[in-house]
Amino acid sequence: IETIAESLRSHAIKKVLVVSGAGVSVAAGIPDFRSPGSGLYDNLHKYDLPYPEAIFDVDFYNQNPQPFVTLAKEIWPGVNYRP
Repeated sequence: IETIAESLRSHAIKKVLVVSGAGVSVAAGIPDFRSPGSGLYDNLHKYDLPYPEAIFDVDFYNQNPQPFVTLAKEIWPGVNYRP
């Protein structure tokens, strides 16, 4: 880890890709997706979606971007989202 840290500090590494699990977003305050009662997919009724995953489906977004835009404003307030 020290070697990697030094390579980053010295700019020897120019690009970094971080792969993580769902726990990172949960720790940041974004609800998990699948927990009954509290998961994101279980709480999308107000968007009147054909299926919960439609909120992140690009084909659905192209037809109706408003559910995703509204959810994005709830999750990340203060950012100006426009379809």
